[in-house]
Amino acid sequence: MKRILFITGLILLISAAAFSQTAAEWNKQGVDHTKKFEYKQAYECFTKAIELKPDFAEAYYNRAATWFELPANAFPAGDGCADLNKAKSLGFKIKEEVFKNYGCQ
Repeated sequence: MKRILFITGLILLISAAAFSQTAAEWNKQGVDHTKKFEYKQAYECFTKAIELKPDFAEAYYNRAATWFELPANAFPAGDGCADLNKAKSLGFKIKEEVFKNYGCQ
């Protein structure tokens, strides 16, 4: 009986690991959605990437760029400028003209 429970638990653990996504995978999925102009889905993917890895500078940058493509107030709690600043503070190279183009300081 213990052996059956062990094997069942092991199978469940392996299944859960197989279906969980990494921050990099969420980021890539967001990029894929962006290429299809699916900005809301992309924004959500970048947010999941950031939740899994709060220091993921590229995901902050991607979420910022996506935020600016969304209709006004689509994600009222979000702020593209804040995400750009966070990406920069985490070491992502962003030219100053990008900040100006988006109206950020």
